[in-house]
Amino acid sequence: MLKVLTIGSSTITDTMREAIAMTPGIVHTAVYSRDPARAAAYAARCGVSIYGTDKAALMADDNVNTVYVASPNSCHYADARLALLSGCHVIVEKPFTDTPEEAAELFALAEERGLFLMEAISTIHMPVFAAVRSWLGRIGTVTLASFNYSQYSSRYTAYQEGHVTNVFDTAFRGGALRDINIYNLHVMTALFGRPLTASYGANRGFNGVDTSGIVTADYGSMKAVCLGSKDCNGDDRVSIQGTLGRIAVTDAGNRWHSAELILRDGTRESVSSDPTVNRLTYETADFTGMTEKEDRAAYEALKKETLDVMALLAMAEAS
Repeated sequence: MLKVLTIGSSTITDTMREAIAMTPGIVHTAVYSRDPARAAAYAARCGVSIYGTDKAALMADDNVNTVYVASPNSCHYADARLALLSGCHVIVEKPFTDTPEEAAELFALAEERGLFLMEAISTIHMPVFAAVRSWLGRIGTVTLASFNYSQYSSRYTAYQEGHVTNVFDTAFRGGALRDINIYNLHVMTALFGRPLTASYGANRGFNGVDTSGIVTADYGSMKAVCLGSKDCNGDDRVSIQGTLGRIAVTDAGNRWHSAELILRDGTRESVSSDPTVNRLTYETADFTGMTEKEDRAAYEALKKETLDVMALLAMAEAS
């Protein structure tokens, strides 16, 4: 049984604890917060009795063997490293770490200690994504692909008024690329691998943070673009275009519930999943199953994708 300590108390943590409650083999047992009162209040809301402000002590508790890291982006590496050193399996929210080097170090530490470590990217674990991947061979040679995930952040108006929260703070590694567009990078990489080159063109706010932007990726015979925004809403969709047809997904980048295959010969197929299902249940079930079965093949595939995305992220940010 996986017994989970959560680090963070934002909306994504609420969504994860709900997913945990619906998944056999995993249970939420402990809460960490920097603020004692907030730790107690959140633990009461979650119905758990173990909580506090000392991460190391909580990770050493017999009722904890897994840590879910949903702290600010800049804290992911340190929190995950401490958890691994404490002998815990780890699920890390996106973006995984600040740098590819930090990511490689965490994976090496996990393997040294016989632990499982996974980045929490919901889309690639969803059934519609699996269908899209299976369709790729049917649309011929893919030449163009576009991925758009754009939303007007609930914190953007306050940001425009000078109030900087973590997601718009460069010190916490905030911004549209790492918070929103990272989903597009993951999906693109899971489908096509790491591109040969990539560049990032960003709109930047008063403190230099990227509020929206476009990653352009070159695969040689295929070109792709990834659009991500926190300063405007968009027509969230994916278009993958090949010589024999195309694939269309009409969902936000973090939740694929429907897709359609449209071939030049007139063939049309569609796939869908229940949009009311908590989107994190798929990744939670995959992590739980992978850990219980000690499925190293699944682990290595997810590890490779995270390392590829971290290298792509560094390439794009350096452009």
